[in-house]
Amino acid sequence: MKRMIPILFVLPLLTHCTVKEIASDDDFIAKAPKYVSYLDRNITDKAAPDREIAQAELDKVEVNTPSPENVDAYLEYLVLLDASGKQAEAEKKIKEFLSEHPDEKRAEFILSVHYLRRNKKELALYFMNQLEKEKDFAWRSLLLNNFGMMALQDKNRQGAIAYFEKATKEKLEVSAPFANLGALYLQSKSYTKAEKEFRKAYQIESDFEDAALGLGVSLEGQGKFEEAHSVYVAFMERNPNALNIVYNDSLILGNRLKKTSDAAQQMLRYLQRGGKETAKAHEAMQNWR
Repeated sequence: MKRMIPILFVLPLLTHCTVKEIASDDDFIAKAPKYVSYLDRNITDKAAPDREIAQAELDKVEVNTPSPENVDAYLEYLVLLDASGKQAEAEKKIKEFLSEHPDEKRAEFILSVHYLRRNKKELALYFMNQLEKEKDFAWRSLLLNNFGMMALQDKNRQGAIAYFEKATKEKLEVSAPFANLGALYLQSKSYTKAEKEFRKAYQIESDFEDAALGLGVSLEGQGKFEEAHSVYVAFMERNPNALNIVYNDSLILGNRLKKTSDAAQQMLRYLQRGGKETAKAHEAMQNWR
């Protein structure tokens, strides 16, 4: 069974530039925020890898914790504080920051995501609805993506698609809404449409594992196994511990391309590195003997 793609919401890891710079710079892909949290991994055991990434970055920042007057650096610190699981401390500091910087819309967005993670939807919606009225809000693509996530939680698939599509048309291009559209198309087995969306997400963020995984799965769904294998190999060359990619590529090698020896060796590496699908991996390796 293939590893599939979670639908995700976004929390920005801030680049060191102001709202004005983001809004006026044409190099939007380079300045697109990165993601450190997925909605269906928020405060469960599955969140551990994301929290570990955030904690490692937080440790670097806390060597010299920025002042609230250094706005961009301090907002990045708040993002990491929240994403690493220190949510009570993060909420307190975000609110203190907003009391001193009431016009900082990015901080309102970060607070709205904090509330989403804690399942306080009414509080999240209060800030999201206010931000939606701000037509010049630089992170509208992130905001619309999160509205789409909430629509999905309410089982409103068409509403979610509408929000994700709007998000992909915003000037600031980020990978999440493209990946989310791709994931919904995968669910309906619309593989050609899924490929288009995942390919764009992967173009925006080439180290985004879910984008590479989704692109590979959508190609597999069309019978393009060699092309899917090439996508996985390119990603693994840069990210050798991307275990979901390693697992899927092993299955392609063994089941589709009939390179069973290579498949077994790669699946063994998957298990040695702590891959979770142990029973299925052992079963596949048995079949390749």
